[in-house]
Amino acid sequence: MLRCAWCMKKISNNKPVFGLSVKFAEGIDYTESEGTIMQIGLRTRNTSVPMIVTARESEAKLQGTDGIFALCSEKCGKKMKDTLNKELAIFKEFKDIVLQ
Repeated sequence: MLRCAWCMKKISNNKPVFGLSVKFAEGIDYTESEGTIMQIGLRTRNTSVPMIVTARESEAKLQGTDGIFALCSEKCGKKMKDTLNKELAIFKEFKDIVLQ
């Protein structure tokens, strides 16, 4: 079961899941984390949030997506995107992530 990366509510199997895709900066290697969920710290929220690192042969990876934040609603998606835009500096510590 996934949790919303913004509000941390459980997303039940019969509910829609929204995604915010990110692309890592060129030259960044997350091969060891492929197909896993890793925690990304957000300073402005003083917490960490889960991000799915796409697997090498997944459809998402083949379409250029390196990471996905699972979200329970468009409202949570907008808040997450706004926060990520504010915190791009923190992502430099996590190997440069670029919003798609």
